[in-house]
Parts: sequence; structure tokens; C-alpha cells
Amino acid sequence: MQLSNKTAVVVGGGRGIGRAIALGFANAGANVVVAARSTDEIAETVWLIEETGHRARAITVDVRDSQQVEQFVEQTIKLLGAPQILVNSAGVARRVPALETSEETWDLLHTTLLKGTFLVTRAFLPHFIEQKGGNIINIGAPVDKLAIPGFSAYSAAKHAVHGLSLAWAKEFRRYSINVNVLHPGGFADTRLMREAAPEVDKGLIAPESVVDAAIYLAAQPPRGVTGEIIDTRKWEPPR
Repeated sequence: MQLSNKTAVVVGGGRGIGRAIALGFANAGANVVVAARSTDEIAETVWLIEETGHRARAITVDVRDSQQVEQFVEQTIKLLGAPQILVNSAGVARRVPALETSEETWDLLHTTLLKGTFLVTRAFLPHFIEQKGGNIINIGAPVDKLAIPGFSAYSAAKHAVHGLSLAWAKEFRRYSINVNVLHPGGFADTRLMREAAPEVDKGLIAPESVVDAAIYLAAQPPRGVTGEIIDTRKWEPPR
């Protein structure tokens, strides 16, 4: 299997795209740490993985809190050792007109989507450097499709995640660490998007559509594919 003997951390693995990736990684042979704020949701993901005979652990963490993130890394190392794969999929969405966007809403989106990605990656980075490689996958968004009323704060945060990832890809190349962005190419059929945009009820994309590309990126060798933003609707497995 493509990810045999690998340990993967999936942040935001309690539901939606994160859960789909966690299950996909487990089926590809990885041991999986599933992390999020919701204890019940990550426990369910772990149960689904274990039902298939694979190994997983659940760790509750709020990625916006640096102390919790540091403890999360320590717990991960203690449970399954240093990971070779990290997926940043913690998500939150709000659809609010600009004039009605409060500072609190702006901060919620940016601290979860952007700061959380930064804090988690920074905390695991020394372990990737020590093992001279690793694959970091940040879940992005089809930002061209987000240029619609009400999504300015969310769109800004996701643009920032893309920019951060591309800069990291160049910065981390010296350590043989690959950094890529993955997104479903449209609105995913997740609770997050159904709550943020309930009027969008057609053409929703199954979260599982990203799994093959996620496994491909997770299986990259040191100094492999990096600095890519992959729209899974357009992606085809290399031959």
C-alpha cells in the first residue's frame, strides 16, 4: 500500500474533507492521528478507521491556541511517533456581507484557517527537518469561485493559505520537505458549506473526490512534487 509504515496527522479530521482524507490514508496503509476541537467527531472518525482494521488515534486540539498545539504535537509523538505526513484541514466558514462582517467574525476565520495552519506546521516542522523530509498538505479553496458577495473574509483567508503554502514550498525545499495545496475545485458537500451557503444545493462535490490526490501528495519522496495548488476536478493521476 502507498502509505504503509507512514504516520499521518489530519487536523480537521472530524468531518468533511478532513475525515475523507483520514479514512483514505488509513486505507492506503497509514497510521492516522485525527485531530479537531470536537471530541465526538474525531472519535467517530477513529472508530470508522478501526472498523476497517487500521490504526488511528484521536487528539482534541484548538489550532488557534499555540499552547494546545504544542501539547498536541507532544501527544502525537508519544502515541505514534513523529509523522511523515501533515494535513491542515481545520475549517470554518461564514457568509457575511462586508458591512456586516464584525471584527470577531474576521478574526475567527483568519485565526482558524490561516493562523491555525501556521501554528500546527511550525510546531511539527522541527520533526520533519530532523527526519530530512515530509509532506505537508494544506486544504485550500477554489478562490476564483469565492469572489462572490459575502465570502470576502473567507476568501481572503484562503488566498492567504495559498500564498503561505507557496512560500513555504520554496523555504522548506532545503529540508527536502514538500508543501502543496489541495482543494475540490468547487463547493464541497460538507456541513460547513451547507451552513455557510444553504442556497447552493446543486453541483456539490463529494469530499471523497480529493482522496486520490491527497494520497498521491502524501506519498511523495523527499524533494518530490512541491509548490502545487491542485484542483482535484482537473487532476489526473500521473502515469
